[in-house]
Order: sequence, then structure tokens, then C-alpha cells
Amino acid sequence: MTWYTRNKSGEALKQSPSLNTIILFIFSIGLVIGVAWGIFQFVKTNVSGEGFFIQWISLRSLVADGINPYSGEVTSRIQETVKYENSFAQGNPPKYTSPLYSGLVIFLFALIENNLIAHTLWLTAQLIAIFILLILSLKLTSWKPTWYIFLIFSLLTVFSYHVLIPWLDGGLSIWAALFLLVAFLAIRNNWNEVGGIFLGLATIQPQMTILVIVFALLWIASQKKRLLVVWFFMTLIFLFIIGLFLDPDWIMHYLRLLYNFSENFPPGNPGMLFRELWPGLGKQLSWLMTGVSGIILIIEWLIAFKKGFRWFLWTACLTIVISQWIGIPTIPGNFTGLILPLFLVSAMLTERWPQRGQWMAVLISAVLFVWEWVLLYNDLYSSEPTMQLNLIIPLPLILLIGLFWVRWWAIKPKRLLIEELRLGETY
Repeated sequence: MTWYTRNKSGEALKQSPSLNTIILFIFSIGLVIGVAWGIFQFVKTNVSGEGFFIQWISLRSLVADGINPYSGEVTSRIQETVKYENSFAQGNPPKYTSPLYSGLVIFLFALIENNLIAHTLWLTAQLIAIFILLILSLKLTSWKPTWYIFLIFSLLTVFSYHVLIPWLDGGLSIWAALFLLVAFLAIRNNWNEVGGIFLGLATIQPQMTILVIVFALLWIASQKKRLLVVWFFMTLIFLFIIGLFLDPDWIMHYLRLLYNFSENFPPGNPGMLFRELWPGLGKQLSWLMTGVSGIILIIEWLIAFKKGFRWFLWTACLTIVISQWIGIPTIPGNFTGLILPLFLVSAMLTERWPQRGQWMAVLISAVLFVWEWVLLYNDLYSSEPTMQLNLIIPLPLILLIGLFWVRWWAIKPKRLLIEELRLGETY
């Protein structure tokens, strides 16, 4: 491997890689291999992996046997393989409910016949994606914590329920969150083509990303970035055509799933938890929460139009958080997308209080870590379990409070904010 540099006269000169670069490269490869081996040992225990097997069995049935993933035969294969214990919503047996083009993400893994190897490689790839999510969240929020603060914060975040469980489950939420953050980075840097493509790819998990994608498109239109909108719809059309190539009837099958929504998707939202806890008042509280959440979103969307990227990012984070409570069915396995709002709150606290703010961010992540795992433990060993619905509350609640707490600092142009902070220090 050889690198080339140029001298002052423009001549190309050979430059060998440094010893440190070679050692780092070898160490990285060894680390990935070691992690993959450890994951393989874990995979053999057959613990979790429901989301992965739903996707892998469905796409493998299509690729290897030519069977429609939405068919009853594939559903039977899934239910014979997937252990459906301690489910989020009882009464909804596992089946393939994703748009067919989402299979592009797992397509290469579906070509692997051995499910242990495919599962190992899938979890390894998702683990790498999680660390990329952390780095992208740092870049988007411009958070620059000290290394030890970031290490503690990252460990608490990666091993929290809302990140560890989606990884173990192996569904598509991690990839949807990754595509969404890449799209946001592209929007900030005016990479219109890249932004449109990745915003389109984020639709692989529509119930998780639909609201924030709608807001992003409206905000982009208000910025007159028509090229990005064009690339989004071109990507979506291309994905639909790929789905039609794999199965000409997939759109009708998917629309049928949506039509029989309650039979195919878990009714996961705070309204269901309210109905479990307070049967007489739960329905009214559910509608009240949906109405209030919708009004807040509409107001904030209207205010954010034609504003700068900082304002866009804060409103997008608010949309991601409120999406969990507005009535769209969700599960804590979809909470990977909430990493960005958590980073934004942490970044704004640090921007306001450079030292104290970092430890406040660690405290928030620690509270979430303990709160979620305690709720899960109590639910698993409770005589009257709430089907883990109570886990919908902690992360969105803390983030909603945090986002409105830091709203003023987050939406102001950074130059004006720095001037304000310096002015405050003179008194």
C-alpha cells in the first residue's frame, strides 16, 4: 500500500505509510474479528434476534425459493423460528410487515444460507452502525466533550435499553436512524443529492421516520432546495421499482397489511398504557395526548420554516421525540433514533455551561440507564406485566423536557449565542 504526495513543483512523490498507521490498521481488523467471534458465541445461545429472523427468513424465502414474503407460508416459517416470548404487544404474532424495498439492507445477508453466520455478520454490521451513529450525532450537534465524559456517556448510551435491545433484536431501526442522520449531515453541508438519497432510504422503517421526513421535506422546500426534494422522490420511485422487480404485487400486499393495521402492528403508544392502567379514563387521555402533541408539532413546524439549520435540527429532534407519543404505533426497539435528541440536549447544556453541562449530560444518561432497566426488570417479574409499555415513557419524557429546556440556546445562531454568553461573563 503506497500513498502519494506532491512537492512544491507539483511532482508526485511516493510516501510509505507510517508504522503507527499500519499498527492501527492491523489492530482495527483484529478488533473487528474479535468482536465478530464474540458475537458468534452469543448468537449460538439463540437469545433474541426476532427482528433479524423476520427480515432474514422473509428475504431468504424470496431470494432462494421465490416465495412472496407477505404470504402465509413465509409467515408460518417466521412463527416456527421466532420465539415470541415477553413480546411488546401480545396477540400480534410475528410476520413480515416492512415495505419490500427495505430488504435491500439485508439482501446480502439473505444470500448466506447459514443463519448463524448471517446473524453474526448482521449484528457486527449493526454494532459498527451504532458507533457511526454516535460520531454523526457529535458532528451534527457540534458537541465537543472531554474524552472521559464522552467515554462514560457512550457506555451508558450503548448499554442502555433503548440501544442495546434494538441491537439484540436485529431489526431495521438502527439502519433507519443511520440513514436519517446521514441525510441531516448532507442537508447541513448542502449535499443535495446525498441528502435526498438517504432521506429516501430512511423510509425503510416508515412508522419510525414518517413524521420527521415530512417535516424535513417541508423545511427543505421552504429553503428552496428543490434538487434535494427531487432526489428524495427519485430515490423513493427507484426503491418502489426495485420492490416491483422482486414482487410485482408487493404494494397491494403492503397496503393490505396497513388496512388491517391492528392485526399486524403492535399498538404501542402511551394511549394503550393509559388504557391498561386506567380503563375508564385511558381512551380520553390517549386522544388528549395525541391532540396536544399534534398542536405542538404544527406550531413548531410553522415557526421553523425558513429558519437556519440549528432551528431545523432542534425541531427535527422534537419531531422524532413526539413521534413516539402522537399515536403512531411504536416500540422501544425503535428508540435508536432518539440518540440524536439526547446528544443535542447534552451539547446545548455543555454550550451553556462548559464544565457543569458535561456532567449534567452524564447524569441524564445515567438516570435513563437505571430507570429503563429497573422498569424492564419489574415488568418481567411483575404479577401484572404491562407488556413493557411503560418503557415508552422514560426516554421521550426526559428528552421532551430537555429539548424545551435548551430550546432558546439551540435555535439561536451560534454567533449570537456566543456573544450572549461572553456578555454574561462580563457581569
